[in-house]
Amino acid sequence: MKDKKVTFHVATDKVGSAITEYFYLKAELDIEFDKLTPKELDSEIAEAYDNWLGNNIDSGWSIEEEVTE
Repeated sequence: MKDKKVTFHVATDKVGSAITEYFYLKAELDIEFDKLTPKELDSEIAEAYDNWLGNNIDSGWSIEEEVTE
């Protein structure tokens, strides 16, 4: 059986910030798409995307001491 390719992408509004990667569902993500319902497939891909996104985005926040003028 042939595999299917999925594209993951993320970007901000900054030029050059885009990241795009392609994965094969079975070979690379170990998702047996032919054995899943469409809803299960969406869930599996969403989980793989969330993992990918977490590995490709460095984000967070910090709080600084109070500043007086």
